[in-house]
Amino acid sequence: MKKFKRQFLAAGLVLALGAAVYLNWTLSGTKSVSRTLGESKFVNATVSTSETTKPSKKTNANTSGKESEFFTKARTNRDKIQDKVIDTAKETLDLENASEKELSEAQNQVAKILKNFTLQDSIETNLKAKGFSDVVCYLSDDGCTVNVLKSEMKKGSEMQIKAVVTSASNIGFDKITINAV
Repeated sequence: MKKFKRQFLAAGLVLALGAAVYLNWTLSGTKSVSRTLGESKFVNATVSTSETTKPSKKTNANTSGKESEFFTKARTNRDKIQDKVIDTAKETLDLENASEKELSEAQNQVAKILKNFTLQDSIETNLKAKGFSDVVCYLSDDGCTVNVLKSEMKKGSEMQIKAVVTSASNIGFDKITINAV
């Protein structure tokens, strides 16, 4: 009896598989598709919707020289300060007569700076994805400061910025400062 059940089950599965293949073949039709490997139709395509056909202030090309210069200088200054802290920590790590406490503190500083680099970059990238063309983010023990273009601040932008910062860094809304440049 068991042998009969197994054979019946196997025959049923073969029939179901055959029916599925047949239905797939008949429903898909005989469309011959010829594609070239690596071919892409949407590279450099222009998207036109009612929102994107309007001139946008969000591109860096349309920002004034002062605004672009501000963001460039701000990033440079932030990177210089963080590089100095890392260099100081590296010097401490390289000292032969440094105590365990000093070495541990230097390692913690480097780890904290590297974590801040990652978080700052993540926040800036996410805000750019939300439509802000130029963003500079500073993370410190006291909280977070975000600089964005004044022309891009709209109703709800402040809440959007705070939500992005909070989700990336777990900093409370009250410790986030937004500067419109």
